[in-house]
Amino acid sequence: MNKKLVAFAVSAIVAGAASAQTANVTLYGVVDTYVATIRANNGGKSVNVLDAGGLSGSRWGLRGSESLGGGLNAVFTLESGFDSTTGGMGQGGRLFGRVANVGLTGGFGSLTVGRQYAPIFYVGCSADLDCYSNPSVVTNQFLLIDSTTTLRVDNSVIYKTPNMGGFTAQGMYAFGEVAGTSSGGRTLGLNAEYSNGPIYAGIGWGDRKNAAGTSIARNVLVGGAYNFGVASLSATYFEFRNPATSAPKLKAFHVGGALPLGNFSLVAQVGQLKQGAAKQTDFMLGGNYVLSKRTDTYVRYINANNNASSAFDIPGMGGAVGSAAGGALAAGQDKQAFMVGIRHKF
Repeated sequence: MNKKLVAFAVSAIVAGAASAQTANVTLYGVVDTYVATIRANNGGKSVNVLDAGGLSGSRWGLRGSESLGGGLNAVFTLESGFDSTTGGMGQGGRLFGRVANVGLTGGFGSLTVGRQYAPIFYVGCSADLDCYSNPSVVTNQFLLIDSTTTLRVDNSVIYKTPNMGGFTAQGMYAFGEVAGTSSGGRTLGLNAEYSNGPIYAGIGWGDRKNAAGTSIARNVLVGGAYNFGVASLSATYFEFRNPATSAPKLKAFHVGGALPLGNFSLVAQVGQLKQGAAKQTDFMLGGNYVLSKRTDTYVRYINANNNASSAFDIPGMGGAVGSAAGGALAAGQDKQAFMVGIRHKF
């Protein structure tokens, strides 16, 4: 009996060691905090805030993979956002509100399920040289227009093709989970991207229905970027409409540039958001200074100018801009923000 117990224990240890060799789990994260001064010409005073996630949302996460043999791997990602100024949880208090998915990868590509970034999101990020920073013109256009379809989507199934000479594509179906109907509440998403050397080009599409099965958010984004070595340029064009209403389309575009100068780099963006007669013109200028492989500091300035028919805000600044002294904007009023921050990755 003792020999059998010893044999069982040895086999368990060997199996555990083999499992450890084929499984890989990584703990990672970002802590990003900034000070900002926000001002609106709406009769109120400027407000100073300490906020989180200036360039990257503060987060911690677990990413893992396990070899299943034959080139097949099981993978998962769990990512939790938090407010680095208060310690509170982000994304409405969800434990893993940024990402929570599991799936398989192999020669066929990947298939993942859970809470995930929509396919259109990747096009915007790759064509945004500030990659969705809080003051980025692209970020603020997305959040003003339709963050539900363009950012993260619950209950989603996403298939991504393997890389074929720089070309990849994604397709997403998100369950609406409405009783008695398969279309109520569901979200669809697609993208096609080409990334090879200095060139990036992509197109993304999304469509979301309400509980009754009526499309209420349909958008398309086209973006591109080119790295010249001494500098990079990028541009996006975004359209959104609600097919259930007669409201005019929301249209937005941006162009941007980045200039590396050793440990320091400059980034600038201009863009415009229009809906009917309403028009907001945005300008963003910033700089980054690399302190180490994991730590950098940054400054950003964003100016949003509304015409006489527009009262668009700058939602990317963590809500602080929208609650600046003086309250919400009225038509024709503008807002500006200046921020200084530090970001550490681990």
